[in-house]
Parts: sequence; C-alpha cells; structure tokens
Amino acid sequence: MDDILDFENILKNKSHLFDVIYTHLDLPKSTYLGTQITKKTIIEQNNLSSSDKTLLQKFVQFVTWLNTIKPETVNIPSYITCTVEYIEVAVLKVTLKNQSSNTGRLKLSLLNKVAKLFHTLIPYPIILLIEYDDKLAISLADKRINQADGSKLIVDNDYTSQWLSVTDLKQNEMEFLNDFTFSNVSKENSYELYQDLISMILELEKSYYTGSYLIRNRMRNNHSDNTEKYLKDRSRTKPEKIPFNHLSNKEKYILITKLSLLQSKLTKVRKKLKKEKQMNEKMLLNLKAKKVKEEIAAISSQLE
Repeated sequence: MDDILDFENILKNKSHLFDVIYTHLDLPKSTYLGTQITKKTIIEQNNLSSSDKTLLQKFVQFVTWLNTIKPETVNIPSYITCTVEYIEVAVLKVTLKNQSSNTGRLKLSLLNKVAKLFHTLIPYPIILLIEYDDKLAISLADKRINQADGSKLIVDNDYTSQWLSVTDLKQNEMEFLNDFTFSNVSKENSYELYQDLISMILELEKSYYTGSYLIRNRMRNNHSDNTEKYLKDRSRTKPEKIPFNHLSNKEKYILITKLSLLQSKLTKVRKKLKKEKQMNEKMLLNLKAKKVKEEIAAISSQLE
C-alpha cells in the first residue's frame, strides 16, 4: 500500500492509530492468523517469574497473534546461520489495560517492560504492536541462537518506539509511520526484511536528535551513493566519515545509545550545577558539562 496517511483526517475521524497503522502495514492476506492468546496459556506454557506474572495479569488485557511471515505463507525465504535463526517473523498485538492513574513516565517504563517480556517469550523475531488507550508503540528485537541450547533464542537488543498518539504526532513520527509498510522492506529473506524494519525504528530514534526522518526510498538511494563514495574514500589517508544510513543497525544502535546516555549525563550535571553553591564545585561542574557537550557534538555529527 503506497497511500500517504492523512493524519489530519485520521484525527478528525477519531480513528484508532493501531487500526490505521496495521492496515497501512499492508501485510499479505496469506500471512493472516488472527489467533487470540490467553494470559492463562502464556502462564501455563512458560516458566514466568512472579514479577512477569504480575506484569502480564495487571497490565495486559489482550494478546493477538495477527500474522505469520514464513515461506509457507509468503514467498520470502527463511534465513539460518550458526548464530541467527529467522524461520518466521510473527506479528503480535498486545493491548494494555487502561491505567488512568499512570503518569507518562510510568507508561513509558511499562511499555519497555512489556516489550521485553514478549520478545523473550515468543521463540521468533516479532513485530510487536502495543496499544494503550489511543496510543501505539512499535517494538522489534535482535535475537541470536543460544550456543548452550540451540533450541532457544536470546534477545540481544530491543528497539522500541516511544508512545505515538495521533493527537500530538511530530513530523518525524508521521514520516516514520508512513514509511513503516511491507512494501518498503527487503523480500530477499526474513532476516533482511526484519533488519529493514529495525533500521526504520533506528532512523526514528535518530530523528529525535536531528529533527528529520529519512524515508526508506531516499535512504536506499543515499546508501547506494554513499557506498560508492566510501569505497573511493578508503584509499585516502583520512577518509571522510561514514554517513549514518551506511552503518549497520548494530553500529547505529551503539551511536544512539551513547548519545542518549550522554544526554542523561548532561542533564544530571546541569541539575547539580543549579543546586551547587560553592564556586570551586561550580567550576568543576561547568568543565564537566563542557566535556560532555563536546562528546555529544562529536556523536551528533555522525548522525548526519
């Protein structure tokens, strides 16, 4: 589906963001499953900790296995190596109970906990669509084969968007949601398909720092141009920096994580600076803040 989403009309019609985005994702009908999974089944078939059981029972309302992307349902080969196993990709919808007393901060914390729980429980890479009231979050995760037990997968990194609400979507979030479609991903194999989706989440995260989201088709064209440019640059004594969209997802994730940690560090230093009364300590904190800002600038330059 190549239609551009009309968010103004979506807001006017009071449409649920999940319904709009799932339709726009436009997965082949042959992949549809639509099976509801009860919380009782999840608890009985998994060795959950008491905290995970509480999380599931207290906050999760419904779990639906929407689609299964595998060779039997769509013409996309599986992908298996000694370290990764992409036999199929599952699409799940998790609906959370309405917790009206929760603050935004708590809801974001809850989102990350729920995402990690389901990425751990489901033995396949999953496209996780989490709905909370009128909000939607999208989560994916890298998984690798457990070398101690080849029948199990281990979650390496999870990539979860912020809560997205049609009432206050930013421009970069609109571009991401328009980009997030089946037509925009590789069909070479299930691994490449999934990595393309992860790259969109990472591009969204990057855009919160840069202010702009690079749509998938433009990213592909730039990537092709940058590949040729980088090969030429390699022969130089000081090659130019590699553009963000030329990096692997792992490299992108490391950069964004570093930047996020540095931003948090700077915030803490500034809070201390406001409270500090002694001039000597203020000078030290100012120097520390300057150093952190320089590190932030260095990493930010790599997001271009």
